[in-house]
Amino acid sequence: MMNKTREALNRELLDLVLQEKGLEALVASLGRFLERPVLMLDGDFNPLASSDKEAIFKAGEIKTGLLENYPSTAGRSRVVVAADGEPLPLLLQPVRAGAELFGFLCLLEEEGALCPPDEEAVEQAALVAALDFQKRRAVEEIERRYLNDFVRDLLEGRIETRATALHRGNIYKWDVTRPQVLFAIKLVTPSGYGIAHPSIAGRMQYLHRLESRIRSVMLEHSKNDYLVAHMGDVNVMLLVPEADSPASVKQECLNIAGRLIPQLQKGIDEQELIVKIGISRVCRDYSELPDAFREALEAIQMNVEMNSSGAVVHYDDLGMSRLLMRVEDTRELEKYCEEHLGDLIRYDESCGTELLKTLIAVIEADGNLRQASEKLYIHYNTLRYRLRRIKELAGIDFSCWQKVARVVVAIQVYRILRARKKIAQ
Repeated sequence: MMNKTREALNRELLDLVLQEKGLEALVASLGRFLERPVLMLDGDFNPLASSDKEAIFKAGEIKTGLLENYPSTAGRSRVVVAADGEPLPLLLQPVRAGAELFGFLCLLEEEGALCPPDEEAVEQAALVAALDFQKRRAVEEIERRYLNDFVRDLLEGRIETRATALHRGNIYKWDVTRPQVLFAIKLVTPSGYGIAHPSIAGRMQYLHRLESRIRSVMLEHSKNDYLVAHMGDVNVMLLVPEADSPASVKQECLNIAGRLIPQLQKGIDEQELIVKIGISRVCRDYSELPDAFREALEAIQMNVEMNSSGAVVHYDDLGMSRLLMRVEDTRELEKYCEEHLGDLIRYDESCGTELLKTLIAVIEADGNLRQASEKLYIHYNTLRYRLRRIKELAGIDFSCWQKVARVVVAIQVYRILRARKKIAQ
């Protein structure tokens, strides 16, 4: 009799998937069959659906407990967490398709552990749920492609008329006339290069993983309207700020980015890859988005070139570089850099020295040689020797502030040229 009941449950769940009733209907059906509260959780233990209104109120404590105690085994497991100050036993059944984990069926076993036949029913339900995830994934992939096309056209300035922009925005319930800020979210190596995966599918997997985590964090921590897509190897988030003044909008965006970074970094398997977020200035109209995309990318690359340990950088914080980056004549920038730093660069390349790095450290320390030597991990006298060599090769005299000012500009130009090469690559 129980086998027939489980078969009936399986048919009912399959019918719900075919009718596109969603996860709530699947979980509700399983909950009725088992007469237990059931939650569907995503891979980060956030609730996606619940069969029981009371269970959803325990979702926060369940997530906290699972993050601390889940054994990360591949199969079904039992975990005890604390809820309302009392121990709450749970049965967790992974929902998988091959190696891909979609989430977990989470059963509350307050009234005792499930019997083996019911555990088999949960396993069957997980297979059907995985089918539903895959089906929705296929639909979402098509929708994502259209959304990416829309965002790409916005960022490349290819939407010809305002009416077209408004119409296409309405399809995605996105008002292009609202003020918005662009976040460029990029995985980079310590030297500033992007994802170097041998296959397009591999790169897309990283982008989709980050996109999923961005949505998860925004859902949990932010009330802002936002849109997530990708351009090349960069995830892009358009965000409508709640604040009004430029300063408060900037702080609001920095706070959101600060919440994103630790969660995004958790999802990266390769330890040498670092998540960086560049933030544009606020756009008052969709026609400003191409400039915003450029600002956010330049913020990331200049952050890397300046060896900044910060993972988040706002375009407004680039200082003088913002002006120099508006010089489009790369050849003129190269000439200026060659005039002031060319001899040092060539000497470093041929002799394996670090004179340019030494010069930059002294300037960033405002001429404080003791501080610069500590930053470079070299003896104070070694630094003084290097400065004499810099003066001999490039004629840079720290007693003449006009010359120092020109060198400061040249260093910024050097960083901009390196950043442009990496963006092009």
